[in-house]
Amino acid sequence: MALGRTLSTNFALQLLGKGASALLGLVLVALLTRALGPLGYGEYTTAITYLQFFGVIVDFGLTLTLMVMISESGADEEKVAGNILGLRLVSAAILFALAPVIAMPIPWSPAVKAAIAVGAVAYFLMSGATVLVGVFQRHAAIWRASVAELASRVLLVAATAALAYAHAGLVAMFVALVVANVIWLALTVLLARPLVRLRPLFDFAAWKTVISRSWPIAISIAFNLIYLKGDVIIISLIRTQQEVGFYGVAYRFLDVLTALPTMFMGLMLPSLVADWTAARREEFSRHMARAFDVFALACAPIVFGGIAIAPQLIGLIAGPGFEDAVPAMRILMLAVPGIFLGALYGHAVVGVGRQRQMISGYAVTAILTIAAYLAVIPRWGIEGAAWATVASELLIAFLTYRMVRHAGSAAPSLSIALRSLLAAGGMYVLLQLIPGMSAVASLVVGACSYMAFAYALGAIRKEDLRMLIPHRSPDFTRE
Repeated sequence: MALGRTLSTNFALQLLGKGASALLGLVLVALLTRALGPLGYGEYTTAITYLQFFGVIVDFGLTLTLMVMISESGADEEKVAGNILGLRLVSAAILFALAPVIAMPIPWSPAVKAAIAVGAVAYFLMSGATVLVGVFQRHAAIWRASVAELASRVLLVAATAALAYAHAGLVAMFVALVVANVIWLALTVLLARPLVRLRPLFDFAAWKTVISRSWPIAISIAFNLIYLKGDVIIISLIRTQQEVGFYGVAYRFLDVLTALPTMFMGLMLPSLVADWTAARREEFSRHMARAFDVFALACAPIVFGGIAIAPQLIGLIAGPGFEDAVPAMRILMLAVPGIFLGALYGHAVVGVGRQRQMISGYAVTAILTIAAYLAVIPRWGIEGAAWATVASELLIAFLTYRMVRHAGSAAPSLSIALRSLLAAGGMYVLLQLIPGMSAVASLVVGACSYMAFAYALGAIRKEDLRMLIPHRSPDFTRE
């Protein structure tokens, strides 16, 4: 019970912080799309996506590895955190210095290449901040990480708004990102000090141990990014930057949603590692089953609601001129179950220590998805890319599930998932019967009707509704 309260309290705090950051992120998109238009926002998306590839290489699985290593019995937290921070800073400095050089021969506009050069500095700063998330999770103080990130996002939105008002161009928007990430890193280090004596360490023997633990995760994440973001790079090279802009807006909603299961599983991972290493298989399976139910309750309304009100959401966030993003967004909503289940079982793969065995699954998914992108994007553009993304997410969810089941975890019950689908179907019908609502009104009606249908069908119980009362903490370990 104590574990459930700790997990749920931290999840609620991080959800609050991430929710605010996600809202600010959507405000940022609204500012950028209106200031830059489809072409400029497409160039912005291309530069960001390119830098994300380097960000994954720099991460090298260190964020997850830090979380796992400091959760193990007898771990020297100060030594582990210090050496991982030192390794991250050195590798990030080298790779982000190379990013603009490697981009030079690629047939992108000078504006995109200049944005990459400035953005590389921003991503270097961000890499130092994000690697320390595991420290906050280990000490059940995730609010500290949320405060640092939220402060930087507030500054970013304010700076972007000022630049948009001044009709500044693409590169100026990346300068704002640099300034915001300086604040992010500084606050992260400051807020981590009460928890652990934090300083970069350069013990090469310790680095070797860390790399030996992290490389399977790194390769898996790299393959994951290839099939997640390869579509944007391919669209930018063989279609138009305007299409990248449309696709970037549609995909932004998916990016926001991806943070939710990743955040939840990041909080659960230390418990999963502890359960598995202590041979508490039933406890491990119980936590996984409860997480599956929570994800099912969250996925169903997102998919049905996103499809139903995609035009209103695109209009609200991106404004006029981005209507061509609606079909792609509706297709991408079908990838949400794969994203949630991929996060659930992908983290569980780490928990059961099967990262190396899973590499082939990620590699096969990446190869098949890139082949699909090359086959469908030239003919069907962003809609073809969206369908390939859906297929890749469902495939990786299946492969990670199979790996965890093979390791010995019990299969989850589908009872809550089926009831959630029925409730979401009822919500979808109701939204279709009340046309002409604004995006905000549609969200309110959709959320309220889904809760009502889910409660009537037994997908949500009275105990679950009490989770919403502020003075109590929900227990995610309930069977």
